Amino acid sequence: MIRLEPTTALGNKTPYDKTIGGIRIAEIAAPVLASLAMRQGKATGFRRAATGTLKTALPGAGKSSGNAACRVIWMGPDQYLVEGMTGAELGAAFGAHAAVTDQGDAWAGFDISGAECVAMLERLSSADSRRMAAGDATRTPMHHMHCVLVCREAGTGFTVYGPRSAAASLHHALTAAAASL
Repeated sequence: MIRLEPTTALGNKTPYDKTIGGIRIAEIAAPVLASLAMRQGKATGFRRAATGTLKTALPGAGKSSGNAACRVIWMGPDQYLVEGMTGAELGAAFGAHAAVTDQGDAWAGFDISGAECVAMLERLSSADSRRMAAGDATRTPMHHMHCVLVCREAGTGFTVYGPRSAAASLHHALTAAAASL
């Protein structure tokens, strides 16, 4: 009989969580993410469903909104990445007003915190992480990968999402940059 065991994006049974030179890098074990995009001509129903389901205003460009239970990240015009809700939950709530795709297995996530995390991020990305306020979010290349950077706490707390298929490369980039400070 085959015994399947869940693993993190890095292939471990427990998520990576280590402090390197004052910067904590913690793998998000199983991110709950879904993409949400408004269907053409469905703006009224989409916005009504968003208000009732997400319990937050839809964010504008470069922003995110919500709380720890559900956060909505702007990805493009009428396109969002939703943390904390599955594709099935969003699909049931939005119906024909949105295109919804579960993204939990598509992304690897790392929470980064510490006084030097801005200096670390400046080595990896052209995103102006020094000026990002809590709630700001941006898509940015990071070590040759397309990533999403979300500011949790200005200057000291960020989340980086990158392709799950490149989780080891993203992890290596983060730990090497932290060690280089």
